[in-house]
Amino acid sequence: MKHLIRGHMYQLKKDHFFWGCLVISLISLVVSIRISSIGAEFNPVMAVDSLIGTFLGGDMVLYAFMLLTANMVSEAYLSGTMKNIIGRGIPKKNYYLSVVLTISTVYLLVMPISGMVAGFLAFSKFGMGTVSYPAYYALSIVARILFVMAHISFAITMTILTRNAITGFVFGLVIPNIPQMLEMALSFFKIQMDLDFLKLSTHMPSVYAASQDVSSFLPCFVVSGAYLIVSVVIGFQSFQRQDIK
Repeated sequence: MKHLIRGHMYQLKKDHFFWGCLVISLISLVVSIRISSIGAEFNPVMAVDSLIGTFLGGDMVLYAFMLLTANMVSEAYLSGTMKNIIGRGIPKKNYYLSVVLTISTVYLLVMPISGMVAGFLAFSKFGMGTVSYPAYYALSIVARILFVMAHISFAITMTILTRNAITGFVFGLVIPNIPQMLEMALSFFKIQMDLDFLKLSTHMPSVYAASQDVSSFLPCFVVSGAYLIVSVVIGFQSFQRQDIK
């Protein structure tokens, strides 16, 4: 596994998509800081909240990393790398998990760095603030990790099924949002149905709604974990049945 992860890291160093993701992360950070500075007069943002808020709210960066993931897997098929890896007797599940772990880890490193920059700027202007609910912040980070891994896993699964980066990315983005799309479709026919219990976005925590009640994290973990498990199971089964040529 470690050799696969090392190989992915080497591939990322040469991948223009990866550097593009870092640029998108920087742009997203600059925009978020700019928006925060505009509203700071009315609602000052302390450094701790700014750091955690940047980490939890990096959806644009996550989507970029999903596209990066889909591109990596698609290139592995097109270049024959996938055939060589599987031909050496490396289990397919190891390859799948190595991609999930590598991209998720890189994303989780990029976002805290961005958050630290935002936090430092907020600290220099508004102060450090207080960590009123440390348990909430810690659980929020765990929830975000599950959220990120579920999305990246779907990107891998759909790219394996289609062997196309764009198609894999689009379907990987659409599937976790099926409950919202189904609600919209049903509302068109005047059918009201509440599918909030299936929505990833509904259960994701917001740093601005921190409270001492951490019971809301249970459904968050259950839904995020369920999406991740479903994606991994489908991905494993599809990959195992696939004839790599």
